[in-house]
Amino acid sequence: MNISTLIQGFSSYLESLNKLSEKEYNTNSSSISIFMYSSEFKSYIEDELNISDTSIFSKSINEILSMDVVNGKLVENDEEGSDIFVSEEDNLNEQKEFELQGDSIQTDKDILTNSTDQAITISDDITSDTNENNDILSGLLNNIFQDSTVISSLDSDNSGELDKEEIASFLNTINSIDGDNSNLSLNDILGGIEQIKENTDIEDEQISEVGDIDQAQDVQGISGTSSANRYNSDSNGNSGGNTTSTTPGSSTQEKTLDNMTKEELNSELTTAQSDLKEKNEILSSLLDGSDQKLKSMKDNAENLYDIYIQELKNVDEEMAEQVDTLKQDIDLKQQEIDTKDQEIANQEGVVSESENTYQNAISTRENLESCLSTLESADRSDMDSDKQSELDTKIAELKSKITDAKEAESNAKTNLDNAKDELERLNSDKETLEGNLEKLNDQMSDLEAQIVEQYPQIQEYMNAYNEAQDNYNQYKESAISSAKSEIKTSQDYVNEINTAINNLDNKENSKEYSISTLPVTDEELAEYGFDTEAKREAWSHLVPEMQEAIVKLTDYAHSIGIEITYNSKISIFRTFEEQQEIYNTSRAGYAAKPGNSRHESGEAVDITIPNADKNDPNDPSYRALAEYWMDMGYTWGGTWNACEPWHFDLRSNS
Repeated sequence: MNISTLIQGFSSYLESLNKLSEKEYNTNSSSISIFMYSSEFKSYIEDELNISDTSIFSKSINEILSMDVVNGKLVENDEEGSDIFVSEEDNLNEQKEFELQGDSIQTDKDILTNSTDQAITISDDITSDTNENNDILSGLLNNIFQDSTVISSLDSDNSGELDKEEIASFLNTINSIDGDNSNLSLNDILGGIEQIKENTDIEDEQISEVGDIDQAQDVQGISGTSSANRYNSDSNGNSGGNTTSTTPGSSTQEKTLDNMTKEELNSELTTAQSDLKEKNEILSSLLDGSDQKLKSMKDNAENLYDIYIQELKNVDEEMAEQVDTLKQDIDLKQQEIDTKDQEIANQEGVVSESENTYQNAISTRENLESCLSTLESADRSDMDSDKQSELDTKIAELKSKITDAKEAESNAKTNLDNAKDELERLNSDKETLEGNLEKLNDQMSDLEAQIVEQYPQIQEYMNAYNEAQDNYNQYKESAISSAKSEIKTSQDYVNEINTAINNLDNKENSKEYSISTLPVTDEELAEYGFDTEAKREAWSHLVPEMQEAIVKLTDYAHSIGIEITYNSKISIFRTFEEQQEIYNTSRAGYAAKPGNSRHESGEAVDITIPNADKNDPNDPSYRALAEYWMDMGYTWGGTWNACEPWHFDLRSNS
């Protein structure tokens, strides 16, 4: 892939910065990597503009996501509610202002001098005016979102421009790799672009490989998937990928929870629970003050407070003691609120899990009752005594399971109600604490008003502390809100996985308690085309769902006068070694690589219809069976570009 195309989206932004330096950046080189380029860019930011922190933007992911998108660009709203479009001209003006600042980017109040001329530096990232940088951020992102390569990677609906959902997908990827989990930084943005590059490179590499028919089924089938998906299948024919690492811009089909195995779901659940735990730990660090940025901001505010209180002591020691005592009460009350907030966050997780458990319990009970209804309404007239005895046993087992399921559902409902009651109690306690804190803050405001009135020379020290404390509080509130949002997203995903596992269990119940109509004896199997020992042995390797589908298809074929046969055992099932032999003796790109054929997993068969043209997808006999097969929800090879009318596949066609 041409890397220069990828970086053109923000090259104009870099060019405006290059005016401040003699250093030239080659934006047209196809050999330069994004990280090499971003490394030079970051060095330039540090060396030429004296900005050591590459997190020069104060907007968070959530703030960006709240913006509107018009014509593929981010749009903000002004105070009156009208749309403000970030134009290229506006962006250039903002960049010029940024250039003029140069080394002078600093806070409005950098230094306060006490009686001993001690200098107190107020941190840039706490008090600087960030409007210019935020506007530059919008312009930078909009340059990226107008780049043709970026659009082609992110434009899932092929509209030619990015909509809000597609941009949000890209930003959420940045969020997942965000090192500080707070405001957007240069590293975050370049990391997101690198992610697009990596996926596009992988995609190009996969498409350049020699394709095989079984792997090409996803795109050539009736699902209408794009050709980029063709070479991204696992050994079961499922599309590759992982829902927890979905990368915006990748046109490869991701593997979803619905088509994962029980083992894969359990593995995914472990990963998701670990991710949820990490996000909860981040929230805890924000609430207990151990987060490094919060700690730094708090230390800065405390230093300014010490100076302020010392200056006040110099003129009125008694009043300084009143301020100090009241501040300790405020800090203590805030700690109580933070502790309560952590308890609430934990309880919200409990409520979410309890809700999910309750809904899954309802689903399980309903599924079992449906199975019971099917068994109880079964026609016994054609059943022998053994079949009837088997049916009665299953009915008794189901009734017992339904009793257990109802009890589990009742317990889940009780647990959910209790969890909600506890959450309500915690929120009530927090409201009381916040009311008490508000009273203490009012007392402090009154006391500060007296101080300013009596000792106006103290006001600048008081204001410096209050400003730093306000910045600390604002950052803390924003960071906590963002952390809680991420926790909710992670908790929802954990719940989705648990639901997918429960659905698989329900599906297994449906199979276990269905009335078997599968052929068993050699004579019965011969009637369905399995007329040799080798074919019957191959039949035993088909998954149960495939066996049931083949029986239904064959019964339908017989009802309309069509006979189904199988040329050989390998038309039904193949071992790895047999697929290897087919692969080695077939022309390039014709057969699936060993380990990738659906025949190896017992989820596909090749059907022969005597006197029909197996190479013609419009042959009336093949077409009739194909329509029945697809109506059952499965995939037929006659719809592929490779055209295999003989191939009947268990994969869903939805």
